[in-house]
Amino acid sequence: MVRNSRETESEDLPPEAEAEAPRATRGPRRAPARTAVVEEPLDEALLARLERADELAAAGSAADAAEAYSAVLAASPDYVPAITGLGTALAAQRKFDAAEKELRRALRLAPDSFDVHLQLGTALYKRGVYAAAATALRRAAELDPTSVSAHLVLGEALNQMAESDAAIEALEEAVRLQPENSRAYYAMGIAYDRKGNPERAAEMYRLSRETSSR
Repeated sequence: MVRNSRETESEDLPPEAEAEAPRATRGPRRAPARTAVVEEPLDEALLARLERADELAAAGSAADAAEAYSAVLAASPDYVPAITGLGTALAAQRKFDAAEKELRRALRLAPDSFDVHLQLGTALYKRGVYAAAATALRRAAELDPTSVSAHLVLGEALNQMAESDAAIEALEEAVRLQPENSRAYYAMGIAYDRKGNPERAAEMYRLSRETSSR
């Protein structure tokens, strides 16, 4: 995971995405979102395996996490949180074809899942497919307007598409939600540079340095 500000070409997830990754606690976590399927509860053994997969993913052990998610799916093939976790773990290993396949399968099963849209958008961003990433991330931001990650990575994707005004709008929302987000300030600096506003860009770079050193 990224721990400091970088160019928007960064292939790493923002630090906030770690907190918003799929979790083993599967109750409502935001405004209720409709899903295409009703998920059957896992038995205790599978739930424990899912929790272990989430722990491995959070620790950065993507290959082990993918194996653990796959074990859950062997018993419960359409369990969306496990599919989403597997796709995210595959993306962390740069296995983008496989990751996108899993995440799009999750999206078909749960078209209004915040987690699925966020992880799909982030994986597409890491892959460099910026327009598709922006589509998924916009939907994630609609489903959870309080998500820093959705606004941040959306802004970075829009930066890559040279949509500076839209990028600044998304990034401003990210820093409104998390004023100490150095990466968002840095990305805004890039956007203002591209708009031909070096004074405003310099201010954003300064804020990025200041917040990253705190």
